Amino acid sequence: MIYRLFLLFTIVPALELVVLLQVHHYVSKAWGTGTGLLVTVGTIFLTGIVGAWLARQQGASVLRQLQTQLRNQQMPGQALADGVLVLIGAALLLTPGFLTDIFGFSLLIPTTRATYRRVVMKWFEQYLRRRRAGGADVFVVDAVPSDKSPVDQSPEKRL
Repeated sequence: MIYRLFLLFTIVPALELVVLLQVHHYVSKAWGTGTGLLVTVGTIFLTGIVGAWLARQQGASVLRQLQTQLRNQQMPGQALADGVLVLIGAALLLTPGFLTDIFGFSLLIPTTRATYRRVVMKWFEQYLRRRRAGGADVFVVDAVPSDKSPVDQSPEKRL
């Protein structure tokens, strides 16, 4: 886990820096150095402002969905997953860089977020099956029905 975090906190900023410098280089080449810096820095601020607005809008939408599901006594798994994805997307949009902005925007757009949600929900379900909440049957998805419990059967019936 520490190795993955190390890679995340070193490779992603390095890639972001390379992309920012390349954008600045190409814009400066086309329109001049001062304009290149303005466009590069301005784009970072603009994506932050638009991202904050979109995160607020999508966050409110997810909150309404969560309240509706709770009011109807439904399990709000999808709404909770959407909430986490919106939060991650908003955090990514606050970090400077084009790559994190693209990924952050994709988490805030409902159609692309649905794809991420399916992947996250599938991973989470598999994770719970493996972990089984520390041995307890609290989160067991594939529990044995009580009428077919191996404890209740005699040794002859098990064979």
